[in-house]
Amino acid sequence: MLTQAQKDKALRFIQTLKAKDFTFRDVVRFLGLDSDDRRSLQRYLDELDQDQIIRRIKRGHYALPARENLVAGVLQCHQDGYGFLIPDDRSQFKKDIFIPGRNMEGALHGDRVFVRIERKKTPVRRGRGRRILQEKQRLEGVVVRIIERKHPRIVGRYCEHSRFPFVIPLDTRIFQDIRIPFQHNRGAREGQVVAVDITLTAGRNQMPQGKISAILGNPGDPGIEYEIVKHKYGLPAVFSPDAVRESEALPCQVLKKEHAGREDFRGETAVTIDGETARDFDDAVSLKKLPSGNYLLGVHIADVSHYVRENSAIDMDAYARGTSVYFPDRAIPMLPPEVSSGICSLLPDVDRLALSALMEINGRGKVVQSRFTRSILRSRARMTYTSLAGILLDRSIEDKKRYADLVPLFHTMQELCEILSEKRYRRGAVDFELPEADIRFDKNGKVTGVLAAERTIAHRIIEEFMLLANECVAEKLQTSGSPALYRVHEKPDREKVDEFAELAESLGYRLEKYKGQYRPKDFQVFVRHMEGKPEQKYLLYLMLRSFMQARYSEENVGHFALATPAYTHFTSPIRRYPDLVVHRLLKAVIDRKSSAGILQEEITDRLPEIASHTSSRERNADEAEREIEKIKKAQFMADKIGQKFEGTIISVTGRGFFVELTDHYVEGFVPFTTLIDDNYRFSEKTQSIIGSRRQRRFRPGAGISLLLDNVDMENARLLFSVVH
Repeated sequence: MLTQAQKDKALRFIQTLKAKDFTFRDVVRFLGLDSDDRRSLQRYLDELDQDQIIRRIKRGHYALPARENLVAGVLQCHQDGYGFLIPDDRSQFKKDIFIPGRNMEGALHGDRVFVRIERKKTPVRRGRGRRILQEKQRLEGVVVRIIERKHPRIVGRYCEHSRFPFVIPLDTRIFQDIRIPFQHNRGAREGQVVAVDITLTAGRNQMPQGKISAILGNPGDPGIEYEIVKHKYGLPAVFSPDAVRESEALPCQVLKKEHAGREDFRGETAVTIDGETARDFDDAVSLKKLPSGNYLLGVHIADVSHYVRENSAIDMDAYARGTSVYFPDRAIPMLPPEVSSGICSLLPDVDRLALSALMEINGRGKVVQSRFTRSILRSRARMTYTSLAGILLDRSIEDKKRYADLVPLFHTMQELCEILSEKRYRRGAVDFELPEADIRFDKNGKVTGVLAAERTIAHRIIEEFMLLANECVAEKLQTSGSPALYRVHEKPDREKVDEFAELAESLGYRLEKYKGQYRPKDFQVFVRHMEGKPEQKYLLYLMLRSFMQARYSEENVGHFALATPAYTHFTSPIRRYPDLVVHRLLKAVIDRKSSAGILQEEITDRLPEIASHTSSRERNADEAEREIEKIKKAQFMADKIGQKFEGTIISVTGRGFFVELTDHYVEGFVPFTTLIDDNYRFSEKTQSIIGSRRQRRFRPGAGISLLLDNVDMENARLLFSVVH
């Protein structure tokens, strides 16, 4: 019998097909089915044919229906019951597709779905007389199949009832309560936070039904937010027994026999540079000046693929996770600690296996030549960003003395960093990263401060070196004709950028374009002009929204923001599964053996699925990390209700405006209804809220005095009012 996981996998395989048709045998081969499961697969394909997701053209052969009528994407729901489909393919559907509540067909917020397109004529009314001036077509959709559940489990509050107990989801975008039969409530009590597995999806006149899989605790219990986020985002907290056994069987040190076929870099001066709290170190760098005046940069990455074999239990667990998840005070690793913090961690003064990228770079930042090799390495020191920045900026005499023999190396690193940064600037790369939150804790785990994390020269050095290594590996895979897993970033949608440019111009900032096209350099210049300006954060946020989202792909379409024709992720195989795949592919290119060719063929068939899955897991991890960050900020502010703060308006809507505090890196919201000293109106053109009598104006970038009125812990939301 075909499992639901196998059905989901088959549907994702069909969704990512580039060809217009496929065979029954293609799906069997992809799933690796035995004869007993083939009948079940045939029944499933018949269901998809009936739903018009695929079309049977002859026995064992299927075609995909016209893409203009059926589109795959992610469902974004609103608490009022409707939603929008965010299409996977933006080349054909520029705008999101409206999904009325009646057309949801049991799909929930965040699900990946197939939607059938319907074009509705909508009257456009203007003026007070409500006279119809024109009609326009609006795209609406009907969900016809759920490809993948975003949240296989839903977290909510249990509500007792004499006949129909139910759970209210904590995520208000999941707007349907879930009925829980008494035999499936696990003894939950009123108000407890629980995790629910859906057993019966919602219908037009039917509540969804589920069973409680775990009781997480009571609201306010210490650490419950982590349990909520783990279950809500499907983050596995433990490794499978087989993966644990495999990891425990790994050696604790490099064996003598593993030296064979590797270049020995133990005599090179290589160091790791990471944050203070880092526990695993998967990259080390070495650098020296050549007699020619060029630089020889070595980026040495832990050879995780040597220990994590394809299709092993550790590998399967890593693939399912896709990425490590980093919270402010803890992490959910992709690999077991015996791998990530043990044999694969480039600890100082111990031998470790690595995959090394060696790049000769001239004074203009051009890579004259590069090569890649299996290696054995011994890191000289475990440096932190703080200590390195202290040395380079002459802020730490103690660190300069402690690492006296390495100080010349660090100054050479700074020299090369500036050269590479200037080269990226010349080609037009866009540097628009907003500061991350640095959340401080006391020994009991209580949040004691929230600051904007400092980005120092030390961060820039590692960033430039890793970017260059990733580019060189991508170029190597591409020129060798090897399959590859690229990190791609498509050109932004012209219509979205035009809308953004119009809004930016209303605030006094002009986004230029070249011959009618937007280039990375145009955005780069725009970002430079905004530096230090009050509206900077608001406009950067809107600019990012007009951009496509970076993702993984087996097809290379370049990386727009980095202004590079080929880019991949190679430098973090301990925490990102795509990097592990790239290591395997690069080794196949280095080996040039017949067995390597077989490996390439096997991986090639799986790359579309790997790209789609790891992109999805990355987005899921990002959302989980953001949610915990919001909760920690709310916890920090919970005892400050009634206090006054200074802040800056960062964006304005018709419902109110968002603010960021001056002394804390914390955001909150000022509802329109709290502005009671005047009659205010929202001006979309100037992105302002304006008072009719006194003409007081609230606009992005403006400073403001605030009073904290409420901390909504359930939704991690801060509500402020204006101090008049």
